[in-house]
Amino acid sequence: MSGEGFEEALERISKYPLATLEGVWLEYDQATDTLYINFGKEEAEETVMTGEGLIIGVSGGRIVSITITEFKSRVNIP
Repeated sequence: MSGEGFEEALERISKYPLATLEGVWLEYDQATDTLYINFGKEEAEETVMTGEGLIIGVSGGRIVSITITEFKSRVNIP
């Protein structure tokens, strides 16, 4: 897992298309205020972590997961 700035991470992952939207599922962990977005059941081979709490999982040249930490504060949900 690499830690890099948001702009650098977006530039790095912009070449990867999303995995299929069939089988997409969300999971929210209230204890850690983390939202997990998964595109199927495929495990990430590589993760890109930004300094802003966004973690992108990549496998086979596609984005297979997105994790957003501190989710409520990012979307202004009390």
